[in-house]
Amino acid sequence: METFFAALIGAFVSLLAVYLTLRHNQKVHEDNLREERTKRREEREFRAKQESLILASEAFTRFLTYFISMPDRQLPQDGSVAPEVTELGVALNKLHFYSSLNMIEKSTHLGQILDEVFSDTMKAKMPSAFILEEIKAIDIEMSGLEKSNAVLLEEIRALLFSDPQSPIIASHRTQLAQNFQRISECHGRKVDSFRKKYHETENCRDVVAKHLKTIYEASRDVLLLAREELGFPIDGIRYRKIMDERIESMKKNLEELFAQIRSEVEKKIK
Repeated sequence: METFFAALIGAFVSLLAVYLTLRHNQKVHEDNLREERTKRREEREFRAKQESLILASEAFTRFLTYFISMPDRQLPQDGSVAPEVTELGVALNKLHFYSSLNMIEKSTHLGQILDEVFSDTMKAKMPSAFILEEIKAIDIEMSGLEKSNAVLLEEIRALLFSDPQSPIIASHRTQLAQNFQRISECHGRKVDSFRKKYHETENCRDVVAKHLKTIYEASRDVLLLAREELGFPIDGIRYRKIMDERIESMKKNLEELFAQIRSEVEKKIK
């Protein structure tokens, strides 16, 4: 009997040891799964944040290129918003899903600045846009007069061949002279319109140049915070100094370029 109980107790202890071992292994496995899920979630969040920040940076670069060239661009005829503007708005909004409150605050501030400077530049752009439409109207008028002259010349040639004494010939020649006079006047109006458009375009360019530093300063702060968000912090003071020097250098180069272009254009239109 004692042997039976001893064997029973031994079997129970062995079973308990197996259970405890399995329970421990299960707990270790669950901890590993939990840690792995946490790690994968953190990796997904990091990749999503990284992607959204990179997309925002690329969209900002494309917007800035569009913004600098705005004075020389034509406005969309269908009233649509430029793709570069829409793309940047979408990219900045995506940051709200993956970034910290500090990044949301900085990116929102950047968005507000871009809205203000874009609106200000559009206001400066409108006069040259209206003048461009006037030039197009003058071109249409000149085209109509030239077509009318072509018809009149054909009719005069036909009359000279069939009826040289026809009074219509003199009438057509008078009309031709009047049309040529109107075409000459159109050319004069067109030249004046081009001069006005040039000055309005340069006024718009001055507005763009005025806002560049403000845009770069706001974007600099967003880029600096983006490195911290991704775990790649750098010396903020040195970074700001590097970016400020770049901004001043770019601004100086643009001003020199604009001055040189204006000097050459002024010589041509005098």
